[in-house]
Amino acid sequence: MNEKKTVISIIGAGGIGSNLAISVASAISSGTLVSSLGGIRVNIIDSDKVENRNLIMGQRFSHSDLGKYKVMAIRDTISGFESDLFEVVPVSDDIRKLSDVPDSDIAIVCVDNMDARKVVHRMEIPWLDLRCSGDGYIAIDYTVRREVVESLTREQNGPRSCQLEGWESGFIQAGFLAAATHGFQWVIASLREMAGHSRSILPRPRSSSVTFGILGELPTTEAIANE
Repeated sequence: MNEKKTVISIIGAGGIGSNLAISVASAISSGTLVSSLGGIRVNIIDSDKVENRNLIMGQRFSHSDLGKYKVMAIRDTISGFESDLFEVVPVSDDIRKLSDVPDSDIAIVCVDNMDARKVVHRMEIPWLDLRCSGDGYIAIDYTVRREVVESLTREQNGPRSCQLEGWESGFIQAGFLAAATHGFQWVIASLREMAGHSRSILPRPRSSSVTFGILGELPTTEAIANE
């Protein structure tokens, strides 16, 4: 394995993470970007297995994946993109402390677990925290002011579904896809920046709704410096 590969860690393989991982893999597995970075390795980290409700909720799994670890199912889906320059590493574990996260160059957390989010927020690399509910999503990244990050990462009573009440009857909303799209653009822009491309702009951290558009941008440390 080439230790010089650029490493992306995607933590969470549910609605956001499964769509993000598969989209990113198809986009970056070949071409000049992956070669200019010396190769890319994508770690996909999640301890859950595929259940029937995951199929209904729009996660990127099929009936043949039922009972598999989500990370293994995703790896099977995108294994055809692997090469000497691009590899996918499934990790069927939870993230509870910094040492649980493989060495990475960038990290995206899209699991509904405050402990995992707080771990990623302490990483000294570019990171992105994606969350969704219904048709809305929020994207917090390493540029957001620390007090804002902390205020948005308070304890909650157990995990929450991306879908609102009624999803069993087909009331599926697309906040998870909007979050994955934001994550996709953030990953591509981050990689281009690392490769030295001058025209690489990260999407702004924000709260947004598929129905109502951008609800607000989050204050960043860059904004403080410019005041």
